[in-house]
This record gives sequence, C-alpha cells and structure tokens, in this order.
Amino acid sequence: MTQKKIAVIGSVGVGKTTLINRLSNNDTINTDVVSSVDIGKEMTTVGIDYGQIYVDDEINLALYGVPGQRKYSLVWDFVKEGLWGLVILVKDNDRHSIEEMDYLLDYFSVKDDMPCVIGVTHFNNKVTNELTLVHECLRKHQLNLPVYTVDTRIKEDALMIMNTLIALAEEVSHV
Repeated sequence: MTQKKIAVIGSVGVGKTTLINRLSNNDTINTDVVSSVDIGKEMTTVGIDYGQIYVDDEINLALYGVPGQRKYSLVWDFVKEGLWGLVILVKDNDRHSIEEMDYLLDYFSVKDDMPCVIGVTHFNNKVTNELTLVHECLRKHQLNLPVYTVDTRIKEDALMIMNTLIALAEEVSHV
C-alpha cells in the first residue's frame, strides 16, 4: 500500500484538528492540551494530530495536523519533509490568519506542482475583504490554488477539500 503524506496547516483556531477528525477512517491521534496563554480558545495542538484516509486498496492518505503557533515550527519541519499535498486553513475575518497563510506559503515552499487547497473557515456567508486578501496573497506568490469556504465540522466540506487535493495531484501527474 502506498501512503501519501498530507499536512493540514494554518493559524491557531482555524479547524485543523476538526478537519482531520472528520476525514479520518480510524481513530485519530490528537495532541491538544489546555493552553497556558490566551489564544482565543481553551485547547491548542502542541504536537502532531494524525489520521488516515483509505482511498482504495492501494492508496492511504496520512493526515498530519500541526500546531498553529510558530514556536512549534520544529514540528512543521518534520511534517514538511516528503509532503504529497497540503491543506491551508485560513480563518475568515482574521487578518492574522491571512498573514500567517502568507508566511506558511513560503515556509512550506508551496509551488504549482504541489497539490494544495486553501479552506476559508468560520465564514459568515458575506463577501468579506479577507477573501480578497486571500486571493491577493496567492497572486503575490504567483500561485493559482483552489479556495473554498468550508465548515470543517461538516463531513461534505472536509471531503470536498480532499477530493480537490486528489484531483490536483492527478492533474499534476498527467502534465
């Protein structure tokens, strides 16, 4: 069986752990602990969240969720080695989250030949300046990536991200 490594990244509180929990075919490894500082939520990821998706008898997608705080970038370094695909989650109405996306695009060396999908979470169904800023950030990096508004708690939204990632990988391999 071939295993493909996918990282789920983004700032604190964007829904990385939730996305992995919704997608995984088995119990996930979750590294959330009570935060010692105010980050806007009680629990935070301090290690690697892990889950798996069995696509078929030959392909297994390994999902690695990393902490959203830069002080845990050592974990990011481990996860970025050998990546097959990347999911970047960005929180709507949160400029810091968009600035973090800009940083992560560089940190993970995202190029057009790497399957990558952007998911905008906590979306309030209004056209916001943040969506424009997401697209501007992608243009700055000369990237043409799919951008979806998603609710990581909804299985169909999570599957849409993974199906797009798989389609992008197939497109890249046929070029």
